[in-house]
Amino acid sequence: MLAKQEFDNKNVYIRRLCLAAGLLLTALLQNTVGLLPSFFGIRAMPLIPAVVCVAMFERELPGMFFGVFAGLLWDCASPSGGNFHAAVLTVIAFTCGALITHIMRNNFLTALLLCGGSLLVHESCCFVKDMVIGGHLDAAYKILTFYIPSGVYSLLFTVPLYFLVRAIEKRFPER
Repeated sequence: MLAKQEFDNKNVYIRRLCLAAGLLLTALLQNTVGLLPSFFGIRAMPLIPAVVCVAMFERELPGMFFGVFAGLLWDCASPSGGNFHAAVLTVIAFTCGALITHIMRNNFLTALLLCGGSLLVHESCCFVKDMVIGGHLDAAYKILTFYIPSGVYSLLFTVPLYFLVRAIEKRFPER
């Protein structure tokens, strides 16, 4: 009985280590200038779809910790710091995990819906933080030229990330 439980735990540890490594690589990809193409100053944020996809499979509490981890990685490379991304990604991850646990099914269409909603929430929080609280006067211009295109560009990363996380989850099942 104990050997079976250790085998189950081994798969969970390996799976979560792979997911953490994937988030680390995604953070490096996102935060290193020149690795992802930038179109007219629009940059992708693949950490948001990565956190959503991980939270969809890991559920609330583990997903929340992955959100904290990814947010701290993002904040380490962010000039403003302040743990803003860690707080936002934690809430997003917990919410997505709870929605999958209690209300929604875990499939690709749901991943697109949750990633789109999460990008909208993140971009709205960034807008409020930078434009409204920061006192910048070009808020409408930034919405149309940066925030919306950046969200759409980031949504494209949902496709490979969802199937990669699903493959890791199937390779190292809990039972």
